[in-house]
Amino acid sequence: METTPRLPDEHLAKAKELAAGQRSGKNCKLCYNRGYQGTDQNNMLVLCPKCVDTDTVGKQWREYVRDTPALTEMYGDYFDEDEEDTEEADES
Repeated sequence: METTPRLPDEHLAKAKELAAGQRSGKNCKLCYNRGYQGTDQNNMLVLCPKCVDTDTVGKQWREYVRDTPALTEMYGDYFDEDEEDTEEADES
């Protein structure tokens, strides 16, 4: 079984910024208006499904990973599979 690498702490602030930027602006009792509920065992944010546009944050995060060499080395192969599936669907 493959394990996901732990996200370095220095990139967690960017993830929080992306989540906060996509909040719908409502008062949220799930995330206390942060845009995320906490972190998981791999130091990844658990986005709030109630008040955050999770698809947009995911796209922004993929761009950030592509633009950051250290993260591309750690997580690039996870996103390559998603991009290949999208390209195949576009060609159909």
